[in-house]
Amino acid sequence: MFYLYHLYLENDPGDADMLSPNISQNETPEQRYYRLKAEGSEGKSTFPELQKVERLKPLPEIPEANYLFQDQVPSRGYWSGHLRRGDGLRLVADKATGIATNFWNQNDRSERFNPGDTIKVQWTSDITVGRALLSDMGRAMASITTDTFGKSDCLAGASSPDRDTPEEWADSQSHFRRACLKNGLDKRDVGPVINFFSPVSVDKDGRIFWNAPSKQGPFTLDLRAEMDLFVVLTNCPHPLSPDQEAGGLTVTHFAPAACSETDLTRTGTPEAIRAFENTDALFGQRKRKS
Repeated sequence: MFYLYHLYLENDPGDADMLSPNISQNETPEQRYYRLKAEGSEGKSTFPELQKVERLKPLPEIPEANYLFQDQVPSRGYWSGHLRRGDGLRLVADKATGIATNFWNQNDRSERFNPGDTIKVQWTSDITVGRALLSDMGRAMASITTDTFGKSDCLAGASSPDRDTPEEWADSQSHFRRACLKNGLDKRDVGPVINFFSPVSVDKDGRIFWNAPSKQGPFTLDLRAEMDLFVVLTNCPHPLSPDQEAGGLTVTHFAPAACSETDLTRTGTPEAIRAFENTDALFGQRKRKS
């Protein structure tokens, strides 16, 4: 991002004022990045405390009457399904080896999950409870409402076929292509993913690595669909996971309790509020708050 901004100014420095009314010619791209990050964090000092409270809440039980269906996904298998706006999806993984997941707008498949914007807009790669998963149209696609593991990865991508020990349909990329082909999409529609239950960290030099957890499973993550979604997830080990044998995965589609007006994901940050306004507009429910 710094490089592209610097390249833009080198090519046409006279247009710097067009990028932002607050840009200084004497400000380096890195300085501008941290300034904007600080400005974006103003008024959000309570979010970490509220997020901590959400993380400490006990695992919510799903009433039997709210179960829509439940599937078991074997090691190196995959699951795909359709969620309506407001539906819940619970993932229970026996081990933390990663669950690569992707989302598409069910009503317009050209709109899909964008992990880059999910990180950039919310100023964090720590995508867990209280965070939204954003599309390439700036809309909130889903919310993370429960996460007993607490680590997801939007950086490393999904596993691909192993050239040394090829095994048909045993990696995430192959499963994504297969699921897309079955649902009117093709390999061009398979983009970057989020890996749930993946303890990926970044060191001071920008290198990503697997920060092995000390706690044992099973682990639970709940998602709330913020628009009608087509979802594909794979139970294939993360490319960086030292354990290349995935455990069992239970996927439960359920009807959650109604979302409150003070829901942390919807109201926790100005960026999230705008993303939800954009989503609500699709359903004729837009109320300008930002």
